[in-house]
Amino acid sequence: MKNPGFTVTAVLTIALGIGATTAIFSVVYAVFEPMPYPKPDQLVMVWTTASGNRNSVLAGDYLDWKQRSSSFQGIGAWSGGSFNVGSSDRPEQVAGSLRTPGFFTMEGLPMMWGRDFLPEEGQPGRDHVVILSHRLWSRHFAEDRTILGREIRMNGEPTQSSAFCRPGYTIASILNCGYRWCSNQNR
Repeated sequence: MKNPGFTVTAVLTIALGIGATTAIFSVVYAVFEPMPYPKPDQLVMVWTTASGNRNSVLAGDYLDWKQRSSSFQGIGAWSGGSFNVGSSDRPEQVAGSLRTPGFFTMEGLPMMWGRDFLPEEGQPGRDHVVILSHRLWSRHFAEDRTILGREIRMNGEPTQSSAFCRPGYTIASILNCGYRWCSNQNR
């Protein structure tokens, strides 16, 4: 080697260039990665604003929008939270959300087994219903298909399981003070 300083500089420059390019590609890919929905361009999210800040939609506003809307095929509401799944001697805290009936159908996401929440399950006073993520169903219930339609414990209350999501769907759900979609995420 006639000029080792030049060789070291050239190798370091190429290594830094490759590293920077890889980092930039990773960020760009994460930003532009397609959403996991069949028709993501047809999904929108709405909220209310006050003093320029985004706020959650009130239940009354949601019901009013749902009743009067002629611009959307479907309207659904959700609220996130965490829930205890299982018996009191073996509870597991998971991330989840309360969802309105038909939410998964509106998103275009079919269940692996079972069904979306039914409209009548959204009525006050009805029994609780849960949709489990594939990962939670696998980990907590050992992929036991016989729990579909059976009662499990959610926050210490009896809850009927209505479906298991396909692998990869990680957003969680519970409906009506009772419709629950539970994710695979531990808190």
